[in-house]
Amino acid sequence: MQPFRYFLIFCISAFMASCALQVAPQGGEKDVKPPKVTKSKPENFSTQFDSKKIQITFDEYIQLKDLNNQLIVSPPLSKNPDAKIKQKTLTVQLDDTLLPNTTYTLNFGNSIVDNNEGNILEGYQYVFSTGEIVDSLKISGIVENALDKKTEKGILVMLYKSEDDSCPLKKRPDYFAKTNDKGEFRITNIAPGKYKIFALKESDGDYIYSGPEEKVAFLDKPVAADSSNVMLRLFSEKPKQRILRCYSEEPGKAVVAFAQPAPGISYRFMSDSIKCNLAFTESSRKKDTLIFWYRNTNLDSLILFFKDNKTIHDTVTIRLFKTDGKTFSKKKNLLSLAPNCQSGGFLDLNKNLEIRFSHPVSESDFSKVTLKEDSVTLADLPISFSDSLKKNLVIRHAWKEKTPYHLFIPPGTFGDILNLKNDTLLRDFQTRQATDYGTLTAKIKITSPGTQYIVMLIDDKETVYRSSVIHGDTILSYDFLDPKAYRLKVVEDLNGNGEWDTGNYLQKIQPEPVAYYPETLTIRSNWDVDVSWNVEMSR
Repeated sequence: MQPFRYFLIFCISAFMASCALQVAPQGGEKDVKPPKVTKSKPENFSTQFDSKKIQITFDEYIQLKDLNNQLIVSPPLSKNPDAKIKQKTLTVQLDDTLLPNTTYTLNFGNSIVDNNEGNILEGYQYVFSTGEIVDSLKISGIVENALDKKTEKGILVMLYKSEDDSCPLKKRPDYFAKTNDKGEFRITNIAPGKYKIFALKESDGDYIYSGPEEKVAFLDKPVAADSSNVMLRLFSEKPKQRILRCYSEEPGKAVVAFAQPAPGISYRFMSDSIKCNLAFTESSRKKDTLIFWYRNTNLDSLILFFKDNKTIHDTVTIRLFKTDGKTFSKKKNLLSLAPNCQSGGFLDLNKNLEIRFSHPVSESDFSKVTLKEDSVTLADLPISFSDSLKKNLVIRHAWKEKTPYHLFIPPGTFGDILNLKNDTLLRDFQTRQATDYGTLTAKIKITSPGTQYIVMLIDDKETVYRSSVIHGDTILSYDFLDPKAYRLKVVEDLNGNGEWDTGNYLQKIQPEPVAYYPETLTIRSNWDVDVSWNVEMSR
């Protein structure tokens, strides 16, 4: 019996041990359902609404996320509603005076999520009317940036019952909504009628257009309730013309920067211009900056008076760097040279060798410039300045494929208006083979000929590689293109100034239309790409 008793004890112990094993519970499927509204008090879509408190109950515990940015009340209230959660109920306190016979929409965006998994109840709306009916019409469409046709989330789209152009500058809208990440908007529960529509990318949260620092879009005519596919093109107005700043960059150089191009501005010296010994006045490429080059580098200041036909009537004083000043004495007093090729880099077969100087050049000896082609010195180089200030030197040559070149400019070859000389310049560069490049041929068909168009070959960052002005159907051929991805863009140049122009709201000027070829163009080495494009401009 003794062995049997031991065996029985062993079996009982093993059974109890197996019962004590901890096994991880096998959970059910993960909760992926958003919270569901079970009741509302007053009920959603109520009429004759006169309550100060709204209670919305859900089927599970909830939390609010980013409510201040997500909750949109249309028409807007002067006081933001106060929202609190207790268990499964959201309570919204309305402390503002509501307008009579008006339909209100509280759009909670993506602010309502469940307490456990964070599932979002997307775009929940609570709607009520202080009158006898709930308005049910809507206006929908898309907002895109006028310059590059990209869309943004969070752009305000606002409706006004009045057609007064000053409304967006003075009053909050009667209805509004915000765009989603695709630039789409949908303004719901609006009354029958026609509305002024205005889009705004605001910076201060007041629903009022504050000026050029905020982007806007508008339509020339009112839109009717229940309209769809409304297109709004967002743009920044040109800032009011003014002098942004005046400064001295170095001895002999004074700079005046304007808020926008100033081709018609006039100026005169209020200080002694003879003592200044002015050499040149240079305008930037965009005509928004004036540079005064002067020879008296020990001058203390310049005083200038500026005037245009509209907003500028100013006298400015520019404190100047001096050659013998403590700040400038730390700098190297040399005329610097900047070629358009790096040492060990490449120069394209179709480009000239260019050298940019830091100051206007007054003395030069081209005979000292040496360019070797695969160790052979090139004779009779065609060298010249391409600008009247002599700040840009051009060396033209029929470059050989896949060939090394050596550029040497000894010290003192060039002298500038400040009597500074250049230091030694050495550049070793080479060329590629013609087969390293690709070619693009674009057959452009303009659907509304008679207007000037600008065709641009760009990349995804809007960097312009080639540009052509056309007036109708054209075949463009771009060769010597680096292998990469490009896009084709067309600007309808309505005023014929050769560049894209923005709009102006009060002057009823829309930004110039742009269009993009629908596909990315991949250029490969030793490859020709042919495309045909019927250009249709949307306004």
